[in-house]
Amino acid sequence: MSTNPYFSQGTRSEQLLYEDIIIESLKMYGQDVYYIPREIVDRDRIFVDDSVSRFDNAYKIEMYIENTEGFDGEGDLFTKFGVEIRDAATFVVAKRRWNTTVAYHEQTETESFARPREGDLIYLTLSNSIFEITRCETQQPFFQLKNLPVFKLRCELFEYNKEDFDTGIEELDDINDGDSANSLPVEAQNNDFDEVGDSFIDFSESNPFGDPS
Repeated sequence: MSTNPYFSQGTRSEQLLYEDIIIESLKMYGQDVYYIPREIVDRDRIFVDDSVSRFDNAYKIEMYIENTEGFDGEGDLFTKFGVEIRDAATFVVAKRRWNTTVAYHEQTETESFARPREGDLIYLTLSNSIFEITRCETQQPFFQLKNLPVFKLRCELFEYNKEDFDTGIEELDDINDGDSANSLPVEAQNNDFDEVGDSFIDFSESNPFGDPS
């Protein structure tokens, strides 16, 4: 037996109204972020890896941070290499706003930009943090009114690895000059530990292995 033809589970007008409500809610309760597409300069066809990447564009768009009590992830870890920050966050962006703000400007005749891509960056001005997209969920929430109106982006804190930034956003472009807190991988930002270590570890010719003096 088929479904009842006299009851609709989602007309086009209902879907548009639902999307309008979502966009309005994101503008009210979301945060302004910059979406930064990754441009692969030299892809390794054998190992399917990009040895060099750059970021030339940044698009301002509103996103909702799903984390209500702080960032997810493992937090601050104390390892033998120093302090490592492993924050994670989940962002929600309206699909319609994504298409008009980012996809419209980034898609080309040979390459579509149908959804946020893994490896692209999100700059959260609220905390002055840069997150890297690790997964883009396209079916959450699952077909409400037979529609998929949002993208849900799982992200982790970005670790800088000599990528080139030329976005026009001063805070981001300063990474190239080492003037930003994000200019080094988080595990390398241990200046306090280095100063304390230099005070009692000796790397002279008589003690080349740095045994405590």
